[in-house]
Amino acid sequence: MSFSHRCRALVLGDLPVWTCNRDEIVLRMLMGLSAVSPALFAFIEMSPTVLAIVAALLSTLSLLAKRARFASVTIRFAVILALLSGLVLSSVLWSVDSSRSLAAGTGVLFYSIAAVLLVQGMLALTRAQCDRLARVSLIGLTIGLLSVIGRELYFAFLTDDPRFVENVFTLHKITVYGAFFAVVLLAQPAPIWKGLAVLFAVLTLAYGQSTGVNLAIVVVAIIFVVPASRRQHALVGFFAIYLSLALIAPFIAEPVFDLLKTTGWLAFYPGTFAARLDLWQMIAPHIVDKPFLGHGANTIRNAADVVVNPTYYTLVDLPSAHNIVFDLWYELGALGMIVYAVLLGAILRTIHILDDRSHFIAGSFLIVAVVELSVDHRIWLSWVLGTLVFVAGVCILHCRAVTVSGTGSRTAISAVHLNTNAPTHR
Repeated sequence: MSFSHRCRALVLGDLPVWTCNRDEIVLRMLMGLSAVSPALFAFIEMSPTVLAIVAALLSTLSLLAKRARFASVTIRFAVILALLSGLVLSSVLWSVDSSRSLAAGTGVLFYSIAAVLLVQGMLALTRAQCDRLARVSLIGLTIGLLSVIGRELYFAFLTDDPRFVENVFTLHKITVYGAFFAVVLLAQPAPIWKGLAVLFAVLTLAYGQSTGVNLAIVVVAIIFVVPASRRQHALVGFFAIYLSLALIAPFIAEPVFDLLKTTGWLAFYPGTFAARLDLWQMIAPHIVDKPFLGHGANTIRNAADVVVNPTYYTLVDLPSAHNIVFDLWYELGALGMIVYAVLLGAILRTIHILDDRSHFIAGSFLIVAVVELSVDHRIWLSWVLGTLVFVAGVCILHCRAVTVSGTGSRTAISAVHLNTNAPTHR
């Protein structure tokens, strides 16, 4: 088959250009969105805020066209997100700034609904639809990753000051997107995809200027070299350590900071690492004041008074704790941390049923999200919520359509495990 015929088959399937098949029309719209969205992420930093909603709306239309039922895994996911949304909204009752908490709760609820619809839309795709959409998505992710690499090189070599604050803020956003894109490429069997992912990793470590993304790259690289049969153990071990530290973080932040400061370790890395520890040890006493329910969602932005005699932290305000653990502890207390732990546990349980390459994609997406949120960005930001929703759909799509090593075919995740009840393509 010629290249043009293959492209036509990919874009149009077995149907003509003009068709009345609503399912096919929606699929083509999803394919178009998958092709252009990654590049938009790289050049329009706030685009995930809108694109995630567009993707969720298209998935809703697809579900209506199929008359698909919700899968059991989606229902479990929805229940946990409902608990999280309910907790965030209910924090208005005890919040020190009810308007900020209400805005945060509304945003979480809105994007949670979008996430559930998008995930179910990806699960309801037939195998043929999944294959077509995943192939187009792979092209889009490649274009997006090349765009991120191009902007990294531009800021590094073609600007007067690579560390100009606006450039750094831009890189902090777009390298997060690139990390998600690179995971999918790294999971492909062809060396060219892996090579592009490695190129992104090397350039980002050198020029990306985001500690969170750098740490995520290192952890994902370790997971990648771990034998496939041991990856679930490695993943569970990583998150067991992470959650254990998260639960005791407010109570050990001050002594750890004092120890590292006394021994001189903070002077070894006086930038992000020292500044974050300095900030966390200043926030910790205020967490202990309200340990069970916290001060209310999205209120740490108003808590500039916690910054007292900083040693390494240089910002004049407090945009966040730069750590989802300290944000949740301060704003939602122990109850918020419990819900967060349950959410991570449910995701890990779902990942456990996946095959080798799908497991790597899903596990690595989770690592990138958690590590990034634990170092750089706030969970309540609309572009962060939009990114998480969109990449959840990308993750499900590529986990369902994984290239089989050594062949040109694809295999879907077992419908027995996911219970999608997806109908055949009409």
